[in-house]
Amino acid sequence: MALGAASWDDCALTVLARVVSRPSPDRIILDSGSKTLSTDQARGFADCPGFGVVFAGLDTPRPDESLLVERLSEEHATVRVLGAGCGLKPGDLVRVLPNHACVVSNLVDSVWLVNGEAVLDELPVAARGRIA
Repeated sequence: MALGAASWDDCALTVLARVVSRPSPDRIILDSGSKTLSTDQARGFADCPGFGVVFAGLDTPRPDESLLVERLSEEHATVRVLGAGCGLKPGDLVRVLPNHACVVSNLVDSVWLVNGEAVLDELPVAARGRIA
């Protein structure tokens, strides 16, 4: 995306994350951290801060530009809410488009094929952890 080589509709890999905490109106904690999203920063022609972009819903076609994945621990992402009106609460599901899909697919044992909220299939990642 940042290089101008793809559109949002071209991006097939997202990470399903759950809101686990909303400690303040301007901060959300997700259950996906560096072990799921990777710590790679986006590179390109556009300004791409953070560790991925958040789609605030399973069928949302565009990212929510008011949500910035600003920090990662191993298991959690801290998301800064840049505007008012974000209705996400603990238990809600979001999708995160990571900055680097190759790294993400190496960090998980399987991926799920979905269409909206319908789960179509599970595929094992045969090369998981096989970096030479």
